[in-house]
Amino acid sequence: MTNDDLQFAHDRPIAMQQHDLLDRAGFAQRLALAISSWKNQESLVISLTGSWGSGKSSIKNMALEQLAAIQGSQVIEFNPWQWAGQDKLSSAFFEEISRVVQRKNPTEADKQLAKVLRRYEHRLNAGAAVLSGTAKWAPILLGSALVTTALGSVAEGTAAQVTIWTVSAVSWLGSLAPWLKQAAEWCTKRSKNLDQEAKDSELTLSQIRAELQKLLSARQKPLLIVLDDLDRLSAEQLKAMFQLVKAHMDFANVVFLLLFQRDTVEQGLQRAGFDGADYLEKIIQVPFSVPAISSGQLEAVLSGKLDAILANEQQLQQRFDKAYWDQMFQRGMRPFFGNLRHVYRYASTLAFHCRLLRGTEVAEVNAVDLFALECLRVFAPETYADMPRHKALLTNNEPFARQDEPQRARINQVINHLVFLAPSTHKPATRQLLQEMFPTLDWVFKNTEYDRQTQLRWLINSRVCCDDVFDRYFELSVPEQDVPNSLLHELARRIVDSGPFTTLLASHEEDRQAEILQRLFGLVDEFPLELSLAVVQTLLQAGDVVGRRMSFTNWSPRQQVVRLLRLFLLRHDDEAARSQLVIEAFAVGPGLVVVEQLLASEYALRRKADFGCLDDAGLEQLKSAYLCNLRELAERDPEAFLANPDFESYLYDLNRYGEGGDEGRRWSERHITSTTRFLQFAQTLVNTRSRYSGDGVTHIDEISLHSLDELLGKECCADWVARLDTGELSADASQILGLVKEALAHPARSETAEWND
Repeated sequence: MTNDDLQFAHDRPIAMQQHDLLDRAGFAQRLALAISSWKNQESLVISLTGSWGSGKSSIKNMALEQLAAIQGSQVIEFNPWQWAGQDKLSSAFFEEISRVVQRKNPTEADKQLAKVLRRYEHRLNAGAAVLSGTAKWAPILLGSALVTTALGSVAEGTAAQVTIWTVSAVSWLGSLAPWLKQAAEWCTKRSKNLDQEAKDSELTLSQIRAELQKLLSARQKPLLIVLDDLDRLSAEQLKAMFQLVKAHMDFANVVFLLLFQRDTVEQGLQRAGFDGADYLEKIIQVPFSVPAISSGQLEAVLSGKLDAILANEQQLQQRFDKAYWDQMFQRGMRPFFGNLRHVYRYASTLAFHCRLLRGTEVAEVNAVDLFALECLRVFAPETYADMPRHKALLTNNEPFARQDEPQRARINQVINHLVFLAPSTHKPATRQLLQEMFPTLDWVFKNTEYDRQTQLRWLINSRVCCDDVFDRYFELSVPEQDVPNSLLHELARRIVDSGPFTTLLASHEEDRQAEILQRLFGLVDEFPLELSLAVVQTLLQAGDVVGRRMSFTNWSPRQQVVRLLRLFLLRHDDEAARSQLVIEAFAVGPGLVVVEQLLASEYALRRKADFGCLDDAGLEQLKSAYLCNLRELAERDPEAFLANPDFESYLYDLNRYGEGGDEGRRWSERHITSTTRFLQFAQTLVNTRSRYSGDGVTHIDEISLHSLDELLGKECCADWVARLDTGELSADASQILGLVKEALAHPARSETAEWND
């Protein structure tokens, strides 16, 4: 089978012993030998009972295969479920037996037996046929005593009488001519059949039975009549079928093999007016039950099916967690599989859904979670269908939710509801499966919480418990807004090659860059330590090309790069080694953005007496290298430096880390030498403040007086404003100038900005 082939596993019963997976061939062979040895005795009724899907038909097929091999019996398979009415059931039963008896190279004895069987069937069913036909025409014929007399003649049965009386009836009841014409035609046709039956009726029913008994006794091998699917019959059909078997239990060399689910048949007989268990005990002489399936055998078949699926799904294989699978199967999935039919149903649809979610290079889902959810989808479909409605709760991602007693009670209520939707036999397993799939709820069930690193591993392994990947398990595709695993693993592979990595990352929208980088946190442990310098160089370069926009709730892409770098550096135990990696990488390539933020975070940690990522000596060395690069950039091309989006931050860093505490301000004083440069300088200081009200969000642009003073000086700014007031300005320039005036005129107001984006 090629990788693009998809075959569903059927749950039909096996036909040959060579396909036996459960070691039941021996049982079937012994059953066949017992049947073939039943000779010259009254009929034998054997039952083979078992639940739906337990393998009754498979055992029957293997037994028939054995009987054919040893020529131990002539087999008639009769499925009463195909016949709807009680009268049809009886007719079809004997008709099928007589047809099979003379089907292949019949002897004279077989032909005679078939003939007598048909005669026997005609006698048994003749009265029922007449009554059925009479009932059909009764509404038309009730108004005529003459027609009633005609029917009486029919019952006595010659064709001449029927014809005479029918013609008389039609003449006498002319107003009913159309209807009575049809009645006459039926009566004439039926009379011919009855004339033939009259010839057979010269023998009494007892005489026909005696002849049938004699022919059956003379046979050298028994006649095996197999009745399957009895548990599918209605109560009345069950009653008719078992009465049929009971009425003919005294025939020699006849063996009945009845296959059914016992409790279902007992309940059906109960509805038909019998004591089901007692009634079966009187009919069945040799009851057998389907041999139990050992858990080991069934699990071996299931494992074989799953191995075959994984063999065709390389992506799912790559990150298949054997330990997690063992835990999931033993604790949650095992109870769902009671017979082979369960295995086949499950394996068929699982193969299909694996194909949908396998991804291009890596799987887009966790294989174990997919296997577990397929259990719910097949065996507890209502539970599966209702789970998406509770996504936020199951993934522990509800806004403003707290891990308190009310939330604990709410989670228990939802889990109880999902379990309630499962079939009664699967409720305990459903509860266990939900708890295994969603460790996000372990704080409720086990009083256990997990650190951020563990949660990142769940995310990178595409566990269903993660809010970011939950939907794909139910939508059976990767939602367009999701970050596909194939992209993450492609970036992880390119992490040692800065050009391809940054090109691929920069090809995505700014908001998506932040999400992609956050998802990469879970793959940090897979970045190659032996190529650490190349990894750090790539991350430094990425910081210069990704977006810078952040929001209340999300880090900016460049901040995510710094966080990713710190996670990678922490894989090195030695602080000095970490520092040297960054210093060496910064010396050979770009990286001002990342180093600027790394320095800021390291010094902030030290101010709080916390431990940073770098050692003290390495931090000072990195700061010196950063200042050197920053000064070179600022002096080489002042115009470009002034136009840099990070100009404000760089000036602050020159003040903070440079000589005298005002190096950035002194640079501004030297290089802002025209109104154009002043307006460009002021433009870099504009921040947008968001004000929220009942009517919506208002965005307000403003410039901080503190920034003007720190980076150029209030007096110098006021001089430039005075010069600009005398000339004509564009609309944009006028707006910038107005913001500077506002800051200088109302310093208190300009310092009240809350948060700027």
